[in-house]
Amino acid sequence: SFQHETYALLGSAAAAAAAAAVDRGPVELVAQRPEEQPLARQVFIVQELEIRDRLASSQINKFLYLYTSEKMPRRAHSNMLTIKALHVRPESGIGGPECCLRVSLMPLRLNIDQDALFFLKDFFTSFATGINPVVPVELAGEAVAKPDASQQGSGAFDTDSLGRDADSCQGGGLELPEMTASMETTLSEHSSSSTASSSEQPIYFREFRFTSEVPIWLDYHGKHVIMDQGTFAGILIGLAQLNCSELKLKRLCCRHGLLGVDKVINYALSEWLNDIRKNQLPGILGGVGPMHSVVQLFHGLRDLFWLPIEQYRKDGRIIRGLQRGAASFGTSTASAALELSNRLVQAIQATAETVYDILSPTPPVTKAIADRKNLKRCRRVQQPADLREGVAKAYDTVREGVMDTAQTICDVAARGHEQKGLTGAVGGVLRQIPPTVVKPLIVASEATSNLLGGMRNQIRPDARKEASLKWRTDDGQE
Repeated sequence: SFQHETYALLGSAAAAAAAAAVDRGPVELVAQRPEEQPLARQVFIVQELEIRDRLASSQINKFLYLYTSEKMPRRAHSNMLTIKALHVRPESGIGGPECCLRVSLMPLRLNIDQDALFFLKDFFTSFATGINPVVPVELAGEAVAKPDASQQGSGAFDTDSLGRDADSCQGGGLELPEMTASMETTLSEHSSSSTASSSEQPIYFREFRFTSEVPIWLDYHGKHVIMDQGTFAGILIGLAQLNCSELKLKRLCCRHGLLGVDKVINYALSEWLNDIRKNQLPGILGGVGPMHSVVQLFHGLRDLFWLPIEQYRKDGRIIRGLQRGAASFGTSTASAALELSNRLVQAIQATAETVYDILSPTPPVTKAIADRKNLKRCRRVQQPADLREGVAKAYDTVREGVMDTAQTICDVAARGHEQKGLTGAVGGVLRQIPPTVVKPLIVASEATSNLLGGMRNQIRPDARKEASLKWRTDDGQE
């Protein structure tokens, strides 16, 4: 939602009241200072904001969305983004209005694919020009629009004297049409240039505040090495894999003034980047590869010893502290161990699939088998909700794997028999033996992955929720 309010300028009666307040005392002068008068106010509120990744080369579903969990639930009637801008009369009374800007933001979750990152970089680079809004100076007040009495008097005197000089010159037989025309042209050009320069002035931000510290959880998936950014940067961007890296946007307060929206953005980005480089690198590096699971193991060990001490200092209930420490240790340790095991099993599965593709003599012989394989790859993204569903998915995986292997052998034998008779059928079956030997390893690793995923989601329900929001499903989340 967007709200815009304008306030009336000080009229002559208000100015007279302010002048009378000056005579009464300094206290009322401060209360009636005309330069602090608000001119306009805008409020921009976004209750829910999310960015979805729809690139064909990416499997990410939601690029950015509001982060919520059991430990960090969303507050009732809270807005994801709030921007408040108050325009006030400048203190000097000269120039356009000055803006006081306040921005607040709620916790964010980012799932970044390398292709999406490069797409956004190219888009905002082409869109970077012309982002400065301009504000007319006419809102500054009547004091700027009208010259004072002394200036009006001097202007009238100059006009009359100019007229008398022209009459005297004409009476003496002299004509000055060219001089008059050049003076009018110069005055018109000066007025038009001053009007144009004043009407295109960027907004001056007297004060900028980023009111709250915003935690951000980041996942990044690199795909390919690109040397356009340099050798080291290209390798780092292409090979990096981040999982639940945590960083924070610190509070900001700038009171020395910023001219233009681009200066505000550059100030905020520079402050945040400097803070991240100096203070938050461990939180980012903690998400590199399997480091997040290792960090969770150490957090569980720390809670096992620290929570009883903290509870004893708080209210003296050491038993309650031991219970909390044991529960946190069990949850963190089990979740991290399952995550590491699942990563290892998935690596074995990927390796086995690569070997299977190398040993396969021909691609799938029927469209039905190809469709089943593509469907299975899509369903790998959908993790089981709990241990019961994990066991059911593991059973379905084994059953479908056996049926696919048998169907593939039958189809190869039938096609070889049609082409070369019995010799072709036997040869086709023999050629299918090497990939068939590898296929049980693929099926077993996939079934184990489903089982481990169900156990982890049973312990941490937030993990399945994050996975469902992060990855696309087979039917496409719109």
